[in-house]
Amino acid sequence: MKFNVLVLFAMLFAFSGQSFAASEGREGDWETRIVTGDLKATAGCKDKAKAEKQTIPGSYRFRKYTKIMCQTIAYGWGRDKVLDNGKLACDACEGEYEGKEKYRCYMENVKVQCKIVKRGF
Repeated sequence: MKFNVLVLFAMLFAFSGQSFAASEGREGDWETRIVTGDLKATAGCKDKAKAEKQTIPGSYRFRKYTKIMCQTIAYGWGRDKVLDNGKLACDACEGEYEGKEKYRCYMENVKVQCKIVKRGF
C-alpha cells in the first residue's frame, strides 16, 4: 500500500512540471481578431456636455464597452488595444426637459483588436 502511494506521488511529481504543460513553447502565442462596431449609448438623457464626457475615449464607459465588444466573440476574449476610437455621435432626446435639450451619446465605428491565448497542443 505504501509503495503504491509512493509511486503515485512520484508520477505526479514527474509529470506535473512545466515541461509537460499544454502551453509548452507557446508562451506568448496569442490569437487576435479585429472587431468593429458601435458602443452602447449613454443611459438616460443628459446635458450634451455630460453625455459627451461619459462617452469619449478614456472614460470608464469607453473602456467597459470596448471590453464587452471583445467578449461578444466568445468566452475568454479580451481587449488588446483600441485601433480606432471612432466618431462621437449624439442624438437629441424627445420630450420635455424644462426647456433644455437632452442628449444620448455613443461612439460609432470603433475598431478594437481582441486577443485570446491560442488553444491546443
